[in-house]
Amino acid sequence: MQVNRLPTHHVPRKSAFIDLHQDMLFGVAQLKRGLPTYSSNYLTGSRRAAVVWSSVWPCLPEGSLLHELEAHDELMRSNSSALRLITTVQDMDADDRRTGVLPHSEGFLLPAVDSDALDLLWTEHSLRSLSLTWNHETAYGHSCYGDSAARLKPEGRHLLRALEQSPLLVDLAHLNDAGFYEALEVYAPAVLVTHSSCRAIADHPRGLTDDQLRALGDHGGLVGLAFFPDFLGERGSVSEALRHRERIASLAGEDALCIGSDWGSAGMGEL
Repeated sequence: MQVNRLPTHHVPRKSAFIDLHQDMLFGVAQLKRGLPTYSSNYLTGSRRAAVVWSSVWPCLPEGSLLHELEAHDELMRSNSSALRLITTVQDMDADDRRTGVLPHSEGFLLPAVDSDALDLLWTEHSLRSLSLTWNHETAYGHSCYGDSAARLKPEGRHLLRALEQSPLLVDLAHLNDAGFYEALEVYAPAVLVTHSSCRAIADHPRGLTDDQLRALGDHGGLVGLAFFPDFLGERGSVSEALRHRERIASLAGEDALCIGSDWGSAGMGEL
């Protein structure tokens, strides 16, 4: 049974605001340093997300996925009054007012690409999704800031085939155009694009083209609309976000449209 296929049917459940992408580890560090960009609402405000995909990313060349996941574990322990780990649907539906968190790897090199290594990331480190790249080329593929026509690397195709048998979800955010389409060919289950926008509205490499949005809708998956001003247009305003929302829904389908704010490290505009 494929345990990582996103459901195509609607199951009645209580309403919850879910954010497909926040750099929570970095954002909380900003809070603790007293930087004014982020208020306490980031963790405990009445309009916070009920559930967050929390990203760890390789901002330092010597950083490792396991080291960052350990730091994320410490984040959860030290903020347990505001945060709780989500590992199952039952966890998400629990009557608990704390923000639920699902760890996500944004372009890290994995310890190994095989079923045992992926299972260990799922069971021991509570990792729930991963992307092939971040802002730079990796062992798996090329960033959207690099060569848009470069294909996935052999190790990237190997990883996608291994992930088909894993409960971990695949995130295509940050991947270049050719890699995006190739991933849809190699990987059959539904995919995530956790934080992006419409390139036709704001011409930014991190946005998806109209053709990519159609392909995502045909393949099945979710795209999170990011609130970073450069992705939306100029101001990062509600009106800009609504323009992107309408276009994503019209091209990928309403069921594909989500929020992937990118709060935590990116400076926000009016939103």
